[in-house]
Amino acid sequence: MEFPSSLRDLLVDKLDGYLEAFGGEPDPEAVTTFTIELLELFADEQGLEDIVASLEEAGALEAPLQETLEDELSSNDELEVTGEELVSLLERLCDLEWQDHEDESTVEEEDEDED
Repeated sequence: MEFPSSLRDLLVDKLDGYLEAFGGEPDPEAVTTFTIELLELFADEQGLEDIVASLEEAGALEAPLQETLEDELSSNDELEVTGEELVSLLERLCDLEWQDHEDESTVEEEDEDED
C-alpha cells in the first residue's frame, strides 16, 4: 500500500509526542491502540475505508493488526519504542510504502512539456 510521505512524518511526530508523555516504558497495548487510531483518523480524512483491514491484507498478517503490533512490541527486547521505529515496524509488517506527491506533479509536468 502507498501513502503520502507527509503522513509518515506526521505519524512519527505524533507517536514521538505520545511516547514522550509516558516518560518510561510504554504499554504495548496503549501504543498500538494509539497508532491504529492515528491511521484510522488519517484514513477518514482521506476518504479511505477499512484502513486496518487493508493493511492486514497487504501484509498478509496471520492475526489482527492490533494483536500483531502488540506482540512485536512485547516480544522484541531490542526494539526501541520511538515514532520512527513504530512506523518502520508498520512498513515491514504491512508492506507500506510512501510516495512523495511532489514527485508525482513533477512527472505530470514533464509529461505535459513533452506533448
